[in-house]
Amino acid sequence: MAPFASDFHVFLTGLGYSPDSASQKLQLVAHLSRWMVERGLAVQSLSPGVVEEFFAVRSHGYRNFRTPRSLTPFLDFLERARIDRVADPPPEASPLDELLGDFEQYLLRERGLRPTTIVNYLNQVRPFLGWRAEGSGPDWASLSISEVTDFLLWRRRKEMIGSVRVAATALRAFLRWMFLAGLIPQSLAEGIPAVAYSPYAGLPKFLTQVQVQAIANGTARKLAPLRNQALLLVLSRMGLRSREVQDLTLDDIDWRAGTLKVTGKGGRIEGMPLPVDAGAAIVKYLQNERPASSDRHLFLQAAAPHRPLRSVAISQMVTARAAGAGIGFRVGAHRLRHSVATAVLDRGGSLEEAAQLLRHSSASTTVIYAKVNLEALRPMAVPWPGAAGSPDALRHSS
Repeated sequence: MAPFASDFHVFLTGLGYSPDSASQKLQLVAHLSRWMVERGLAVQSLSPGVVEEFFAVRSHGYRNFRTPRSLTPFLDFLERARIDRVADPPPEASPLDELLGDFEQYLLRERGLRPTTIVNYLNQVRPFLGWRAEGSGPDWASLSISEVTDFLLWRRRKEMIGSVRVAATALRAFLRWMFLAGLIPQSLAEGIPAVAYSPYAGLPKFLTQVQVQAIANGTARKLAPLRNQALLLVLSRMGLRSREVQDLTLDDIDWRAGTLKVTGKGGRIEGMPLPVDAGAAIVKYLQNERPASSDRHLFLQAAAPHRPLRSVAISQMVTARAAGAGIGFRVGAHRLRHSVATAVLDRGGSLEEAAQLLRHSSASTTVIYAKVNLEALRPMAVPWPGAAGSPDALRHSS
């Protein structure tokens, strides 16, 4: 690997690695180089299997950099340098894997579903395939609707009703495809009954404005405090989803107009007013803390390599800040979104205004927040029979 050392060092510097961190990465590659020389391997032989073998050896004598993930920057460097490496032979696909692969292509090409939706469908169908194959084998032509129902009932014994509803939706799509592909003699999708579920059955989980303020005023971690403060204000003031925050770029901000372009569900792009305090926090982050990077995403990882901050990390940051503020239950990023809606109603706003702020495509999605607007609901309450002031009580007193 010696011929690559100088260029790899420049590559690490460009990713934002400190001199000490870059030196440690170079030492790791030097160890890999010695190990490959001992085995007579060229750089082109660095397949995923060879990488796994190297770290299996390294893990016995070293305390740091003991997993293949540690080598990711060097493998990225080789890819950008157009160094071809051999690939491991693909694992032999099982009949169930092939079935899932064909279903995935159908969802992608025929249904045109988004990648995240396809992954969700596959994750719901995969347990069903294993469950059915274990009980009845690979004879799909004999599949009956009673087996599908039994599977959903089995899921219901250990999962929430909302999860079972998602599984039923995915299985309907799967059974519809199986019939179109000729794998089952008749369509069974219509036989899956509707799952009794209502999004309005419970109350939305939200925080009071005192709790939201406590999170915003809480002690920030030493790592990226300005970024995290800007994130909290964008989430708690604008009601964005964590994935929407993840996708924000520098080009989405119109500083002159004071607006932020948000890409929501279904790829819908909408402009939103950028609150002054959130905008000021973003400016402070950009001027004093954001790493120098060619990446146009707004929020980046603080540690090198400075990749875009993912939605999971955003939600974890909110959870940590809430715990530090003394809130006794788990708080994720989406709870701040619920809190924005309830705050609109608490301050006298309408459901239409809350729906507009949350960018709901259907007003029915916002109706659930009416259940927490106690001031608006109180005049609709019917007096309890026998209570003071009720018609029955007045009748008895006369």
